[in-house]
Amino acid sequence: MRSIGFLVIAAVFLLPTAASSGPAVVNGPLLAPGDTWTYRTNTSLATGLSLDGHVRLTVTAHGATEVGGRTYDAYVMSVSGGGSATGTFATQFGSTRASGEWTVSGREILDAHGLEILSSVIDLEANGTLHTNPIPLPFALSVQNTTSYRLEGDPWQFPLAVGATASLSTRMNFSEDFRLVYYGVSPTPTHVAGLAWSNITYDIQAAVGIDTPAGHFEAYPIRETFADGSFMVSFFAPVAGNHARTEAHNGTSTVGTADLVSYRYQALEPPTFLGLTTDRWALAAIGTVAVGIALVWWYRRRKRPAALPGPPQTGP
Repeated sequence: MRSIGFLVIAAVFLLPTAASSGPAVVNGPLLAPGDTWTYRTNTSLATGLSLDGHVRLTVTAHGATEVGGRTYDAYVMSVSGGGSATGTFATQFGSTRASGEWTVSGREILDAHGLEILSSVIDLEANGTLHTNPIPLPFALSVQNTTSYRLEGDPWQFPLAVGATASLSTRMNFSEDFRLVYYGVSPTPTHVAGLAWSNITYDIQAAVGIDTPAGHFEAYPIRETFADGSFMVSFFAPVAGNHARTEAHNGTSTVGTADLVSYRYQALEPPTFLGLTTDRWALAAIGTVAVGIALVWWYRRRKRPAALPGPPQTGP
């Protein structure tokens, strides 16, 4: 089937996995609505386009969620992003250079205990120009992908010891529509759907240092290997509650990367009261006391009676 490939960066780096409780153990993060991560992405699609830009993931809900007739304790995340598209299209007139812009939107549902993806709905749109001679022509590409997963047993549960491995079997129910319009005509759109079994092997290794636009992180490499030999390596950073970097490989080369640019992970933020942290409340209290002392001093000076003039001075 045609696939939107690694661009569904959510399907690549949306396996947030751990908050360290010790040097050899990785625990599941405590995600909450409002947690968010922005990634700088570079993705190669099967169509020949390379997509550069940013993808933002945001937790929108946590609770009982039904997927495929089963109810899970799950996190719901929104996916949004966009950027530039460059590359070539294999058209009926030959290979043609193309450039333009892309956007992506969608939603992911993750199991709250193992954090495997349970459901993914992704809508990718790309629009731009085919650089043909003598006149450049417009193109439009769209991909809509809906996939749900049914876990058949789940040995990949947290906490995980560094060095742990596990194999997971899932039943995948998918549907994908692909359409490419160029030269004012539209080749026949494609639609594929069906059921498939997928076997994935996981392993987690000791933490390594990772440098990203968001800073330096100590991160645990988590590798997911698929039956066709492709694999992904996600470097989980406990302080960010998600991956600092994700790399996708097709078995022979890297087909996509995602590097953390910014994030908000509320579980590790200082507690607040009425919008202020404890240290800010302390500073506010000190400032209030100082102002109060100054006002009392000023008031007491105003209330102090003026000294009465003494008798005239006389000479000796």
